[in-house]
Order: sequence, then C-alpha cells, then structure tokens
Amino acid sequence: MSWLKKNAGWLKWILAIVILGALIWLNRDGLKDLNSRKINWSLFGAVLLVRFVSLCLTFSRWWLLVTGIGLPLRWWDAFRLGMFCEACNFVGPGAAGGDVVKAVWLAKDHRERRASAAATVVLDRILGLWALFLSGALASLVPSAVPLGPQMQWAVWLLWGGTVGGLIGLILMLVPAFTHSRLMKWITTWPKIGHVVQDILNSITFYQGRRHVIALAAGLSLLGHVGFLSSFYLGGAALHEGQSIPGYVDHLVGLPLPEAIAAIPLTPGGVGTLEGAVGYFYEQHQLAMNPQSTPEELKSAGANGLLTALAYRFAALILGAFGVVFYFAGKKEMTQALGTSPETDS
Repeated sequence: MSWLKKNAGWLKWILAIVILGALIWLNRDGLKDLNSRKINWSLFGAVLLVRFVSLCLTFSRWWLLVTGIGLPLRWWDAFRLGMFCEACNFVGPGAAGGDVVKAVWLAKDHRERRASAAATVVLDRILGLWALFLSGALASLVPSAVPLGPQMQWAVWLLWGGTVGGLIGLILMLVPAFTHSRLMKWITTWPKIGHVVQDILNSITFYQGRRHVIALAAGLSLLGHVGFLSSFYLGGAALHEGQSIPGYVDHLVGLPLPEAIAAIPLTPGGVGTLEGAVGYFYEQHQLAMNPQSTPEELKSAGANGLLTALAYRFAALILGAFGVVFYFAGKKEMTQALGTSPETDS
C-alpha cells in the first residue's frame, strides 16, 4: 500500500495514456481523414479566449468566497494561484491537487483560521459542480433541432436531479437549525468520517450570515461553466467544418456529465476519461439523429467526439503552459507550504 501511495501519480498517468491510446486505436477508422481536415484557426482562437475568461470567472468565484468571510486576498493572487493549479494538472505526476494547494496556500498565512480556508475550497468545488449540472439542466429546456435519444433522456434526469439535490443541500447548509440539528450532531459521532463532517460544519457556519456571497459566487460559477461548455462547442466547430456534429444547445446538455466524470481523480486532469465520455455523447447524438445509423457512421461520430475533446484538451494545455510559469516560479514556496501540517479552527 505504501508503494501504491508513493507512485500513485505515475500510475495515474500510465492509466491515462493507456485509456487514451485505446480510444485512438478503437477510433482509428474514423480518424483516417484527419490529414484532410481544415482547421478554422479563428474559431480556435475564440476557444482560447472564451476558456480564459471562464477561468478568470472561476478564480473570481473563489476570491469572492475567501474575501466574503473576511480573509484578505488580492484578486491577482487568486488569479496567480488559479493558474498555478492549472499547471498542477499537467506538471509532474506528484503534483498536488488544486484544491489542496489552494487550502494550504491560504491557510499558511492565516493559521488561526485554517478551517475557514478549507471551507472556501470545499464550497468552491460544491458550487462548481452544482453550476455545471444547472447549466445542462437549464439548456435542456431550450428546443433543439435534434430530439434527445433515450440515452440522453436519462442524462437530463440526472442533471435535474443533481441540480435540485444540490440546491436543497445549499439551502440546508445555510440554515443554522439544520447544521446544529440532532441529526448532524449524530453524524459527527460516526467513526472515521465524523470528525470530517464536524470540520465542514464548523467551516460552513462562516457563510450562514453571508448568503449574498453564496448567491454571487453561484452566479459566477454558472457563467463560468457556460463559458467552458461554449469553448468546447467552438473547438468542435473549428475542427469539424462541413461535418454533422451536435449543435450548441446539444453540447450544453450533453457535456456536463462527461465533465463531471472527468472530475473524478482517476487520471490527471481526467485525461482519457473525458475523451471517452465525449465520444460516447457524440455517438448517442448520431443515434438520436438517425436510429438506423450504420456502424461506420457511429464510428465516425465517436471519432469526431474524440477529436473535439482533444481540441479542448489542447486549448487547456496552451493555457496551462502559462500556469507552468507560475508553477516553477512558486514551486519552492509551495513545497514549503505543503510541508506544513494544517490544523482546524478550535
């Protein structure tokens, strides 16, 4: 077990490469015309611009959550740390996850409020995931040129379930009567997870008197995810001129679940898992357009989805390259920060 923990980073990269290699091999027939495709570089430039703006909105969301509970943080520092965390997805198999980096970085200057620092990161991730589901759920209300197939119908139900469930959870989280209820106190007594729940509850109380901060952060999160999904569509449009691919609304509805799957820390940055999920979405869209699609048409659709995901990944790598500058510029300082042993607020 100690060997696995020590080499987990390398093993995840190996798994990512294996998955990505298998996807390329399985879609090799649909990728035969790759050399003859013309890339619309203007649209790809739009991908970079929209993704960068979306990243800035994401950084602003966390900055708002931090300053909203009285912790001093300049927006530029939030941007710098956010770009640093972008690099963490691609630099070095042993790089710490972005959430850990943010929490430890903020806590090192505010040792007496470490639980508060952790709360901003936990809530930032919760709001991000909820807004991702919300963007897809709302988009499902917009009429689309292609009716949803059976596979996408259940995906829409999942989006709405996650949206409603997340909203209920956020509301309850901001109600002191619930966080101090007998039920929650009982859960804090559970072995192994009880102390974790207690730390989260202690942290959440900081926002119960600042509900407007949560509302503004949720709005930024929704805008940011619409931007990310839009850049995904623009990447597909830049790469597949003259071919039939899902439309803009279809991408808004179909991509939140692949994005959520990619957030599972199975591989670094969801490499491989995102590409596979997007390829599956494109295949399902092809079936929705024509239930009698031939195997060749399905392979072509899956290959187009794989290429769209790779184009999006390429855009992320370009922006992540700027994060590499922040990574190496602050690597020594970050290593020292991560060497501390955070404690929770008393």
